[in-house]
Amino acid sequence: MRTKEKSTNIIYLRHGETDYPSNRIYCDDIEDPELNAKGLIQAESTATLFKSLELSAIYSSPAKRTRMTASAVSDICGLSPKMLPEWVERRFGVWEGLYFKEIEDNFPSEYQKWKADMLRYTPDKGETIEDVKNRLDASLNRIISTHSGENVLIVTHVGPIRICVCEAMNIPLENYRQIRIDHASKTQIDYGETKNNLIYTNQYIY
Repeated sequence: MRTKEKSTNIIYLRHGETDYPSNRIYCDDIEDPELNAKGLIQAESTATLFKSLELSAIYSSPAKRTRMTASAVSDICGLSPKMLPEWVERRFGVWEGLYFKEIEDNFPSEYQKWKADMLRYTPDKGETIEDVKNRLDASLNRIISTHSGENVLIVTHVGPIRICVCEAMNIPLENYRQIRIDHASKTQIDYGETKNNLIYTNQYIY
């Protein structure tokens, strides 16, 4: 008779929308934008999906937009989110806060290298996708070992969620940008002892 192996069920939740321009690289250490009115509605709507789910913990990137999204779930579940800096978005170093047109104009050679290899190229003081993967892996392994057999929420950003889906499902990281993760959507992966199961991706109700 087959027995189901114990798993840690991780639900990834992307933050809601902000007014930050979509054609500009976030600069959280300086600007740290909040959710806008639509983003607050998105977060509160998606939070209702957690009413019947027994969560053991909520972890969040310390960015303001993720903290505000986590707070919407916290209000329903009664758990205080724990901030983990490992779950911030990819760092772009000297390009942070710049519009893509500014990067193309002021860093033409570097911009072409990045467009040719978005996975491995990084601007000065930035991170590669592999760098991001490594910091996420270390944090995720600690969460899984701490919450074996439990349901855990991680509120983070599109990049980390895409990377975690690729890693769990053995999808080449070169394809990470092909995974659609909308604002305030949730994605569940059950991490088992010998294998992982992708339960759903990009679920929301707003």
